[in-house]
Amino acid sequence: MSTTSVWIGVAVLMSLLLLYNLFFILFYEKLLFQGDALEADYSFDFKFQFEELMLKPESEVTLHGLLLKSDSSKGLILYFHGNRGNLSRWGLIADDLRQYDYDVLIMDYRGYGKSTGLRSESNLYEDAQFVYDYAAQELSYDNIVIHGRSLGTAVATHLATQRPVTHLILETPMTRIREVIPTLELLLVYKPWLQYEFNSIDRIDEIECPITILHGTDDSVVPYKMGRSLYKDIKHPNKKIIKINRGKHNNLDTFEIYQQAIGQILK
Repeated sequence: MSTTSVWIGVAVLMSLLLLYNLFFILFYEKLLFQGDALEADYSFDFKFQFEELMLKPESEVTLHGLLLKSDSSKGLILYFHGNRGNLSRWGLIADDLRQYDYDVLIMDYRGYGKSTGLRSESNLYEDAQFVYDYAAQELSYDNIVIHGRSLGTAVATHLATQRPVTHLILETPMTRIREVIPTLELLLVYKPWLQYEFNSIDRIDEIECPITILHGTDDSVVPYKMGRSLYKDIKHPNKKIIKINRGKHNNLDTFEIYQQAIGQILK
């Protein structure tokens, strides 16, 4: 191979690397957060009773949530959803949890549904703490279970290091975003461009409450090995991982073993 050919090959590789980094800068946040906005006067057509909450952690920020009350409440499930959709979808999923005699509070992240405000990883965590404090102080809940799903497991994990929690449920959890998208670590030239770390693996050992991880073996979005890694890094013995054979990223609730595990936690 001639020297010219080598330099052409290097130039092509450098161009591809530059294009990747440019793509990352322009589109990374849109790929990570795939929430749909709703008009402020949008009306949900749920068949169940619900209360809409409009919370204001800052003057320019609105957090929209749904409070779903059970007939005989044993406490509150604070639910943090995944990266797609909004409460028009996630409200239906949250409603399934009322069968266990818990109230459920679920919020949309900034930029999702009717929630507004500039988004960053730090303010996602701060918003979660604000909603928790509202539930504890204004709504007087003292038995609070935190349930995170997919991207929401990072928010839930961080919150559980900051506030007292009865139980932490992590459904299809990731260790850190760099492992979900490994090319970020491999090809990103300037690492500070990675504004979102969502690093649960380095903080899960700070959590003192019981933790249950639910993960499917056929999860092609967040591999089962990530749930296993988190489980191994929990320091206290009050932990459990529910391995759901053939379970995928979005269908764990269709398995009997999943329903049994949730029922056992919330009994």
